[in-house]
Amino acid sequence: MLGLHDIQYLYEFIFWLVTFLVLRVVWHNPKVRLAYGYVVAGFNLFAIIMYTISSVSGQISGLDALSFGFLHVMVSTVMLTLIYKEIRIENSKNQVS
Repeated sequence: MLGLHDIQYLYEFIFWLVTFLVLRVVWHNPKVRLAYGYVVAGFNLFAIIMYTISSVSGQISGLDALSFGFLHVMVSTVMLTLIYKEIRIENSKNQVS
């Protein structure tokens, strides 16, 4: 089947499909959006730590760790910026009301 002999891809697809459907139902809740942002930023920060450890232990090259780490720093920065903007928008809505 398309050269994929491992069922892991099916499990990943099902996981992301279920995640999408659950988020679609509860995304209107600001607490869910904030929690999702923090979780994504936290996972990216964890990935940075793991790339750093892999580089120090010699499992991957320093340049690979730097490039992958930079990618995850950018994703974390974007997520934390979105969280900050979400909080500011919610606070301004509460002050107007």
